[in-house]
Amino acid sequence: MARLKRTQFLTQPEIASFIAWLQDNLPTLTFNLRFKASNFVPRGLIVDVQGFERVIEHYRWKASWQDTHSNNVDSQTWAQTQHSLGQLREWLSSAVVAGDDPQALAACLQVLRWGGVRGAIPFLQRLATKGELSDYLRKMTELMALDGDQSLDDLNADSVQRFDAGLTKIHALLDVSGSPIYDSRVGAAMGMLYSLFRQQWGGKGKPLLAFPSGGARGDQLRNPGAFVNGLAAPQFSSIDYTTWARWQVRLGWIIRALLERTGWFTEQGALPARCHAFEASLFMLGYDLRCFGVAPKSVEPVAQVQKGKRESAGWVPTGHPFSQVIQDYLVFRRSGEQDDKVSFVDWLSTNPREKKMISRATAQGYCFPFSMQEFDLFGRPLGTLERIVGGGKDGLCAAQGSEMLEPFTLADERVNVCLVDVLITGQAYQQTTSDNERVELILSAGYAGTENAARTLMALGRNVGKHFGLLDVEHLPTPLFEQFFRDCSLDA
Repeated sequence: MARLKRTQFLTQPEIASFIAWLQDNLPTLTFNLRFKASNFVPRGLIVDVQGFERVIEHYRWKASWQDTHSNNVDSQTWAQTQHSLGQLREWLSSAVVAGDDPQALAACLQVLRWGGVRGAIPFLQRLATKGELSDYLRKMTELMALDGDQSLDDLNADSVQRFDAGLTKIHALLDVSGSPIYDSRVGAAMGMLYSLFRQQWGGKGKPLLAFPSGGARGDQLRNPGAFVNGLAAPQFSSIDYTTWARWQVRLGWIIRALLERTGWFTEQGALPARCHAFEASLFMLGYDLRCFGVAPKSVEPVAQVQKGKRESAGWVPTGHPFSQVIQDYLVFRRSGEQDDKVSFVDWLSTNPREKKMISRATAQGYCFPFSMQEFDLFGRPLGTLERIVGGGKDGLCAAQGSEMLEPFTLADERVNVCLVDVLITGQAYQQTTSDNERVELILSAGYAGTENAARTLMALGRNVGKHFGLLDVEHLPTPLFEQFFRDCSLDA
């Protein structure tokens, strides 16, 4: 399907049938929205909504960013969010059109602040430092436009340098045709609708669509495969940048085609504004797919579907000796080898540490903190990498892509596992006095599913926490810990 253009994609019988199904069914579905209280939805949300169009009335995303005069722009409802994003869009677009990379970077960073995500910061800074940010964003805008004549295979490994929960927001804001922000919640909701369609559709053949999604940071379900007769969604952690970008375009094509044949969201304005209202409604439904009223599978299969191939339950990471591995990576970088994961894994598995060989599988696991969902270490400038390896407050700032320490934000998705494990570990040591008590605390809170998993979580939390000066030699929180993790609550 990669070579398809918009018209070819939409005229496939199954796609056309899906759009017709959405037109017939979305007005009649009932959604039971149940949001726990969090920083993004301070008082939580409990409401039953009849009809898709009415979901937007209950949109909630408490966010704040700073404009060019350092004034806070706050929003929570959809009307407030529309106004806020309109200002951000104008700032970002004007900077990119003018080729003003410093302003484009500043605007991008505020988009990420609004969205509560930080992973793309090092990538954006690298492009801006090389004077390539505006040019890259302009090219991506052309490739992702929903009303253009491009095909999906124009989004390829050469054109898409990175894609994640932050960049989807930046690309959507720059687009003027209604391209949706495609995060885990939007993907989950659309995947659930498609799964329901496939259960009712009389056609044959393997599903044409497979909307990817990602795990929530809480116990919400965001994979249609966790439900009876549901289709499992590919997880963001297992797909490449190009795949994610193409799904944003596919979703945008479907939304535009659906709205072109209905009068939905006309009070929002022109077609692009209506598209964003549709996307925002998906965002609300995707918080927890139990809102669809479909029965989940038994507990064990649900856990298996949610965690994917290499992720464990809760906040358990792939085990790795963080401090040692990033020191190894610095040695690798200084050796002049090609800087990518494959080369580093080869190097790790053929350069024994203290005469002890490790397998390629172990070396692969050691790369957990290098991913874009964690510290995004591959491709960092050597000077920045040296600061990260040096640790302490300066190393933490370098890892976060900032010169001054920015308070940690608990994202809505299961990302930044390394740092969240520091938070969990520090709180466990604060609240208990023995190892067994700490394990029991972590298990009862649902952060891990087994005793071994809880110990793996704490081992990583201690390693990363001590490296960055967030935990002391007794593994207790330091003043830096309190400064960095202020206002963080894992309850939601």
